Amino acid sequence: MKKAYILTFFYSTNYGSKLQATALARYVESLGYEVCFIKTFWDIPYLLRHPSLMYTRVMNLINRKQAHAFFSDEDYPISEERQRRIDHYNRTELKYITITKHEQWKKILKENPVFIAGSDIIWQPALGYPDKYFLDFAYYTGCRRISYASSVGAKQLPAKYRKYYKKYLESFDAISVRENATIKLFKGIVNKKIVKVIDPTLLVQTEVWDKLSEQAKIPDTVKPGEYILCYFVMKDERYWKYVQLAEQLTHKKVVVLPMHRQDEIQPYEIIPDGTPSEFVWLIKNAAFVITDSFHASVFSFIYEKELYILRRTRQDEDEKFADLLSRYGMSDRMVTDETAFSRKEQHSYEEGKKRLEADREFARQFLKESLG
Repeated sequence: MKKAYILTFFYSTNYGSKLQATALARYVESLGYEVCFIKTFWDIPYLLRHPSLMYTRVMNLINRKQAHAFFSDEDYPISEERQRRIDHYNRTELKYITITKHEQWKKILKENPVFIAGSDIIWQPALGYPDKYFLDFAYYTGCRRISYASSVGAKQLPAKYRKYYKKYLESFDAISVRENATIKLFKGIVNKKIVKVIDPTLLVQTEVWDKLSEQAKIPDTVKPGEYILCYFVMKDERYWKYVQLAEQLTHKKVVVLPMHRQDEIQPYEIIPDGTPSEFVWLIKNAAFVITDSFHASVFSFIYEKELYILRRTRQDEDEKFADLLSRYGMSDRMVTDETAFSRKEQHSYEEGKKRLEADREFARQFLKESLG
């Protein structure tokens, strides 16, 4: 069987990161590939043989604190129970390896695999010098390399990184990204055709998510259709003031899937040990959703939920919302006045779903052709 190795944020505790990884793996498997994620690449003999690879890794180790601060909340350690459940999800839904031995790497290369970078904001400059998410370790192998719906999540690239972006991306056999902003950012830097495709979570049929949601463990106090789901990626007191307004107007129960310590101290029902299964179930069965999350917005679209998107203070990633909302007729889902809650119950997703079918066909064709 043909082999495909994926590099993305599959090991993150972020729900969207796990779900996009799950979706891409499922679809590539449907094309006849055995799929595996690569968590770590530290084949020391191989890295020493290619000094440029070793250099970027050393530099990124030095700068790791900055990258960690950008992507995590150090003040919010997850519970042992949630970690146990996430580890179970990783084992059962996401097959992965760590490459630390030279013989292991040589064995993989004999399979003549294809390497896939993406999706998610794996090319964010805050991560440091381009390395494994640019498939740098496969640069010297002759193996096929592509990206699927990768994102930068920044409005500009540091000058010191540009030559590395150019070097590795121009060596890809095919490049696709998630946002038009990424194409614009690479214009003049990467001399290669780049296409925009949908997020992997939109690539698969809804039945995939229905099946995953069946594994969710939800308290009996959370009744389908009777609650407001709140899920926020960023820490922002503005959000909770808006939630309070929504609760007061609708008199509905508020359920929180927490990402930060301040989320858990809110006077609402908290789901502290969630996995991607709970994430999908809670969106699927909510009366409506209030969020600042891209993937919570995507799943609200999938399940045609009433949706209210709050703007982030950090606006580097706004383009991903702009593409999603404008393309699928959801621009009115973005809240423009957070000082008042105005309910918009009626929203037709019919035209958006028609466009999705066309986008899905384009993305699937891209993958079939690019995988070779």
